[in-house]
Amino acid sequence: MSRLGQGDLHFRNYRVGTVWVSRVAADVAFQPRLALSAGCQVQDLSATEEFPEGVAGFTIAALGGQLRWRSQTGPVVGDLSIPKGLQYLRSTNHPHEHAFTICCDVPHRVLSRLEAERGGVSPVFWMDLAGSWALDGSIQPIYQDPWRFEVPTDMWLTFLAASGYEDFDVVEIRRVLREGGDLLRAVEYLHAARKLVSSDPSKAVGICRLLVEAVERTLEDHGYGKIADHLTSCTDERRGKQYGRILSCVKQVAALNHHDFGQSSIFSRPEALALVRVCEALLLMVGDLTPATRAGAGEGDRAKVPGPLAAGGVGR
Repeated sequence: MSRLGQGDLHFRNYRVGTVWVSRVAADVAFQPRLALSAGCQVQDLSATEEFPEGVAGFTIAALGGQLRWRSQTGPVVGDLSIPKGLQYLRSTNHPHEHAFTICCDVPHRVLSRLEAERGGVSPVFWMDLAGSWALDGSIQPIYQDPWRFEVPTDMWLTFLAASGYEDFDVVEIRRVLREGGDLLRAVEYLHAARKLVSSDPSKAVGICRLLVEAVERTLEDHGYGKIADHLTSCTDERRGKQYGRILSCVKQVAALNHHDFGQSSIFSRPEALALVRVCEALLLMVGDLTPATRAGAGEGDRAKVPGPLAAGGVGR
């Protein structure tokens, strides 16, 4: 497997091995956790002036450190831990690669900061490791300089999706976004847009237009009329007029991919995420302000009952 980056391991002043990272994935945890597929190779130390008989059979007693962002002196992303995999590592007199996993918990607020600074390019991290060797009952420090590794964009986006990062912006889970019902088609568009925010921001923006149009059709099909007129009747003329403008702006921005004088617009992830959040909030508002239809009521007997027009499933 190809390596994203690697560094040397030293015993005293002698290079005795190499440590590397080959893959980044999401681990199971209550918050985003980087699982770094790592490996190392440690060989016995040949005879030297300091060690005439050489040094054989030493092991890594402990290994940890910090993951840094962009440079070896950059901000700390999180602490590194190795839950398993090192207990069988022992130096040998022949090349042998030993695989293990390095974990790093990354709080959502830190991950949001990384995404804001990443700017759509491949993220670059630095491993700042520290640890100790065990040899004949004694402990010796591991000397290791920080080293750089770069995560391919597709691998990073896969981590974001698997870690649940895209779902974190949903702070409040509402019934209007949990239950299936009249706005279900619009909610399905919202699901689709959110899944594409990182991998294809421009397509996510385009789906936002379909979402607004689905809400408009649903309201008209149920006799509520144009969405701006309906929101005016639910609030007042001034607010309804401004809400109508917001919806119109969302549709115009989302349509730039298709009607920008023959040229497709390239939207960034922050733009797509902002538009998706606006659509989510608008969908919540429309659902909450619109009385639902009582189950079993006929077309001519649409009894209004308290509660939102049913919509479905945006929350985690």
